[in-house]
Amino acid sequence: MEVMVATCVLSLGTLLIYESFFITLDSFNYYSNYLNVISWMDEKLWAAQDTLSHFGSFGQIETQGEFIKRNKNFRWNLAYNLIGNNLYQIDLTLSWQESQRKIKLSRTIYALYAEKQL
Repeated sequence: MEVMVATCVLSLGTLLIYESFFITLDSFNYYSNYLNVISWMDEKLWAAQDTLSHFGSFGQIETQGEFIKRNKNFRWNLAYNLIGNNLYQIDLTLSWQESQRKIKLSRTIYALYAEKQL
């Protein structure tokens, strides 16, 4: 009887160790991907902000796409709206599949279009 209880306790401990290992591995993969794409998101937002600041709504800005980085498929959408007198709101959403869950990151930035005086 004592051996059966010890075996149950040992198997439960082993199960908990495996579960914590997989949770840690999933968290590591999420943060690794997050750190890889956050600088890309900043660059994309800054480029859109620069285009809207110089050309207003006449500028050419890509609004969606996908790319692969480290064998992960990332999809992005960029939207911009005029919210005031020459003030634009730029929203960028990036999503990817991380094991069983879908991850979405969103960032917002603003751009002010200064009309050139001739």
